[in-house]
Amino acid sequence: MASVVRRKNKAGETTSFQVKWRDGGSKTGDWQTERFDDEESANVFKQAVDEAGQNWPPGWVKGQGYINETSADELRYRFDHFARESVEHRTASDRYKRQRIRALEMYIFPTFGLCDVRSAEHFSKATIGSWVNKMLATKVRRGSKIKDMSPETLRGLHGLLSSILKEAVIAEPPLRDRNPCDLTRLPTADDRGIDDNESSDDMEFMTPEEVAGLVECFPWASDRMLVRLAYGTGLRWGEISALAARHARNPRPGEYEVRVVRAWKRRVYAPWYLGPPKTKAGRRTVEITAGLWQELQEYGLAKLGSDELIFHNGEGDRLKYATFWERWGRAVKRAKARGLLPEWKHPTFHDLRHSHVAALLSDGHSLTYVQRRLGHESIKTTSDRYGHLLETAHKAALVTIDRVMGFVSPAAVAPPEIRSGGDCKRAVHVAYLGSRQIGFWDLGHAEGTAERWVRERGGSVHIETTTSDGWVGAFGGGAGPESALKAVRSQMPRRTWVWRAGPVAYAADGSEVVTHPGAGELDGRWVWDFEDGYTQEPAHGSAEWRRGSEAETAAWAWGCDEEAVRAAYANARAEALRICGQHPDRAARGREPVT
Repeated sequence: MASVVRRKNKAGETTSFQVKWRDGGSKTGDWQTERFDDEESANVFKQAVDEAGQNWPPGWVKGQGYINETSADELRYRFDHFARESVEHRTASDRYKRQRIRALEMYIFPTFGLCDVRSAEHFSKATIGSWVNKMLATKVRRGSKIKDMSPETLRGLHGLLSSILKEAVIAEPPLRDRNPCDLTRLPTADDRGIDDNESSDDMEFMTPEEVAGLVECFPWASDRMLVRLAYGTGLRWGEISALAARHARNPRPGEYEVRVVRAWKRRVYAPWYLGPPKTKAGRRTVEITAGLWQELQEYGLAKLGSDELIFHNGEGDRLKYATFWERWGRAVKRAKARGLLPEWKHPTFHDLRHSHVAALLSDGHSLTYVQRRLGHESIKTTSDRYGHLLETAHKAALVTIDRVMGFVSPAAVAPPEIRSGGDCKRAVHVAYLGSRQIGFWDLGHAEGTAERWVRERGGSVHIETTTSDGWVGAFGGGAGPESALKAVRSQMPRRTWVWRAGPVAYAADGSEVVTHPGAGELDGRWVWDFEDGYTQEPAHGSAEWRRGSEAETAAWAWGCDEEAVRAAYANARAEALRICGQHPDRAARGREPVT
């Protein structure tokens, strides 16, 4: 890039300003210079040289300036100049602008940089299509791999180009009649298939066992702690590397958290600094488990000063991602060599965040809970359905994180065997779900069932551990031991989404009786296999007499297929109307049967 140099006399006074650059921008190009009396003019000319690709600006003559006013004006409409102005004038962060300028320089300027933004010949459906095909053949680096440019990356570049041409269309006065990018069909992820050695997703999810294996491959305790905390919290690199000792807290007995209030930032040509997190929602408190808190204590958290970084470069300063990335790469190679990580997986540090989400969602935790935990402003697949249960889901989520990280949660502590009467008896874990008691041989199955029940039904649940004899005595109901123990589950109960309509009731004269508001509307919910109404059939319908002096006939329907339930409900109502006049209790009301 061109530079501005102050020219001074023997007294040290600035006498002029010289713009200096190498012709064409190459290292071997001849030095070019131009002198100005004031710094402002020198900076304006420097920018013109940069925009001209380290060449003399069109229409400029050395020592004289622009002698062709038309050439100077035409520079405004050259695409590289117009595009830079477009990005610089956007109301966005410096980081956003740097990224867009870099993308323009790498992928768009080489094709369109010297084109006229007004030209229908330079920018047409054909030229945009040709550029798209060129990008499809472009190789890009992803981590340590050289791969084809992904459709997602191409869509981003195409969107950037389209946004700049759109500004030309809506300019006052308009510079173009239309945006040719609107006429371009972009490829989808399936257009060229997926290589056997590639993943179809940019995110790499690791199982808890794979993460544990990867941790073992880091020789330094600080790196092992960093990876464990990242997986246990889902924090971004800029957030976790900015944590000071005061941000890890134990506010109340049995509660532990990490407070995210800052992250490492960088401005153009400026040193790194601590600023706010990526988004407003990024300023948050992330609960951590007792096991993870204990690991932090063993790591030496309590010995650090309140302002000292938990993870640093060994001298108390910022830990550079590039430095850690080298150690990460070596650990991944070791994990693969030891068979702890599949060869086809190429995880990055940020994939610990994705894997943290996978661990929570696979156990059925609310997307809204996950969204707030990660500090996202929004999440494409978010659902507010269980938002009101976030507080209830909190402890269950911590149990999940403890389990996937290999800790034993205090709530889950139970001996695998219980001794009673001198004999070793098998343990039975009893989940109290409302008025029901469900027995499990496996504690994890009991906890998982209890977590889901709380999210869907609310209320309080608890788990007790007893002996097999205790289960038979308390819940056998007089049945023999063999029959009682058959009721103890060896896996989690099944559940299915069941649609239900009704019941609606009819009096003996055929008039409809309102049993409760919305009785005739279709409604759905999860039903467990130990509850009445559980089915895997598309639909059931029923019309029955209700015993009693009211002589009512009820109709309802339920099943797994919404449309089939609607049809079954209509048939059940028709049947109820047909038989309501024949209700056996009608005589008690002093009425004759309806014929």
